Amino acid sequence: MRKITLFAFFAFSLNATNLFGQFLVKESFFETTGVSNIGTVSGYESQTGPYIIWNPDANTTQYIGGVAPGNGVGGSAEFSNDGNFLSGTNMIDMPISTDWQRNILTDYNYIFRGIEFPESQDLFGYAVGQSLTYNGNGIVLRTTNGGQTWGAMWVDDQQRGLEAMSFPTFGTGYVGGFNHYFAKTENAGWDWTELNPGGTDNVYKYTAIEFADDLNGVVGAQLEDGAAVYLTADGGQTWTAASGLAAIPYKIDYVGDGIYFLVTNGGDIQKSIDFGATWTTVYADSNALLLGIRFFNSMIGIATAETNIIKTTDGGATWTSSPIVPGVTDGVLWRDIAWENNDHLILVGTPDVIFESFDAGSTWTWGNQAIFNGDPALYEIAVTPTSIQVCGSQGNFYKKSLISSTPVAQMARYSVENDQWTDLGSLGFQVDGTTSGGFNISGDGLTVVGNSWANPSNGNGTSPYAHAVAWSATEGLMDLGSLHASINRSSRANAVNNDASVVVGYQDFNGPWKSAVWRKNPEGGYFPNEYILIDPAGDPTDEYNQIGECSAVSGDGNWIGGYGDYANADEPWIWSEATGVINLGTLGGAGRVSAINNDGSVVIGWFDNGFWDPQVPFIWTPTEGLQNLNNYITETLGYTMGNSPVYIPNNISENGKYIVGWGYDPTVGEWGDTFTFRLQLPDGLGVNEVALNNTVSVYPNPVKDILNISSKELISNVQVYNVSGQQILTEKAINTITKIDLSSLSSGVYFVKTSSANASKTIKVIKQ
Repeated sequence: MRKITLFAFFAFSLNATNLFGQFLVKESFFETTGVSNIGTVSGYESQTGPYIIWNPDANTTQYIGGVAPGNGVGGSAEFSNDGNFLSGTNMIDMPISTDWQRNILTDYNYIFRGIEFPESQDLFGYAVGQSLTYNGNGIVLRTTNGGQTWGAMWVDDQQRGLEAMSFPTFGTGYVGGFNHYFAKTENAGWDWTELNPGGTDNVYKYTAIEFADDLNGVVGAQLEDGAAVYLTADGGQTWTAASGLAAIPYKIDYVGDGIYFLVTNGGDIQKSIDFGATWTTVYADSNALLLGIRFFNSMIGIATAETNIIKTTDGGATWTSSPIVPGVTDGVLWRDIAWENNDHLILVGTPDVIFESFDAGSTWTWGNQAIFNGDPALYEIAVTPTSIQVCGSQGNFYKKSLISSTPVAQMARYSVENDQWTDLGSLGFQVDGTTSGGFNISGDGLTVVGNSWANPSNGNGTSPYAHAVAWSATEGLMDLGSLHASINRSSRANAVNNDASVVVGYQDFNGPWKSAVWRKNPEGGYFPNEYILIDPAGDPTDEYNQIGECSAVSGDGNWIGGYGDYANADEPWIWSEATGVINLGTLGGAGRVSAINNDGSVVIGWFDNGFWDPQVPFIWTPTEGLQNLNNYITETLGYTMGNSPVYIPNNISENGKYIVGWGYDPTVGEWGDTFTFRLQLPDGLGVNEVALNNTVSVYPNPVKDILNISSKELISNVQVYNVSGQQILTEKAINTITKIDLSSLSSGVYFVKTSSANASKTIKVIKQ
């Protein structure tokens, strides 16, 4: 059940001559996004959502759910022409498979030896590797979406293949490998500074890295003539050689309180209790090939070997060897083990086998048997709060979700009549908890447009890129694509006309957002987007010939408007096939069109003068041209606004009758405050609906059953709307006096619209 809360409002100008008043202000500020043809306003409060519907005339606010842009997701609640549907974004629980999934990075055919998600991150992780087993080129990858996609942060061409890494913090990491290469990043992998842990030692390669925190860490090395471990206590500025090392270290694990364990190529397990300064052997088997070691806590740890594991439950004092699945896993080189919890263990090795135990290692099952191909090697495991991630050779990555669903924001359509959101789908990828967003709805309510995250086509991005999308009741979700998908450039659909034959938005072109227009394909879907060109005969790839981002389209689809940029001296613009680009002029700053009415006869927007200077709102009509909206309100309409100017008019109703937005009142409190407004335009300003003369009357009002309507002019029909803008009754009338039966309606406020052949009038009626 939706929550209803009443808010007070006041009206500037007491001499308003129509039913609603001309300029209404909501005392409790909220960001407006849309307005219906009878003046109902949609938006969200306090930059956090959820969406709400405000009816200034009935003085009500309805919370309708959804996820507003203030929550960090995309979307805008805008009305269909009948006021019954809104576009927007809603939270859903997205199902997630808990089976193992393989992701082969075809653009990165490397041997990935290390993977890590620092600080228990779900989304941000790193992987390192090499192009060849010996003396190959190195690579560092990063994911920002939990392993859905990976992008290169550092690619080597000097045979510095990477064997190991450690990220003690989100942005600070260390990598090391062949040809004594060792480097540190302090900005999440964007830049790397070479370090020299080995000093004057003749280091062949660095084999293992483990940092306890951002200052203390140890590094294992294979020397040309031996082995070494180096330690630092100042984040890599200075290094000291450790003592007591038995052989070349393969893996190192920190268990807390200054305690490290490592395994060597000589079959040794060694322990340090002084942050890696000295090492003692706690297990030795010269016939064993020990490749990995991980501890669950300071007491329980497992080292991996050929066909078996070696486990301690007393902090390394004693060790017990046990096979995994005799006869099945014989010959497997177990390279890493990890704990998801005390009972759930994961083992990986060569060939690409993943075994799991759900009883603390007593029994094991083959996790990836269904997709095993027997070729790659798997090297390391990373466990995040929501997934298990594994890296391997030939660009093979595995992932298993630990959760069966996750909350995400997705484009949706809201029904006022049913008080219900319908989720409209996505292209299958998510970034920061968002898959898609609905930005606008067609006048007939059957199409919602916006954008959705899509898989980058060439793998060169660290996250998916946005594609414009459209959902229709007949065709479902359609990927409108991006002209520059091959170079990972985003697109978005911002607006759609009444019958969804024209969709407009932006196409990212080499950095600037340029105009994009999609037109309906009669055979289904949409044709690829096209730029609007200042000179239609000019170069379509010249960004000085491409007009800026499209932000609005008229209901009839004939007029498109948008943002000014360097291509047209920052002027807001409109365009039609007949006229080409029309620059609307300037009132200072960069101009942008925010909305256009049905036939293009009223255009609104604002000029952005930067952070410290106020925005300048405008209204444009073919007859009056460009006007400052504040001047229009005070000089043309004759209202006194005092020190409370309008800043942003962000939408206009399809019939051109109502404008909504926000302004700033510097007299409120110490710092001033913002306010929300709804402006009703006078008849004759490009508005299709003109008023009947004042001879129309209704009685009784309030009414219980039968409403009488009297007029000196012939009435052609009568329509009744509720406070949400829904048309609920209609009557054909051919007399100057007619009766409407309202007995079936519940008590409340309604609006009765009477129409003649060329005019109409709307009257507020209270039903008892």
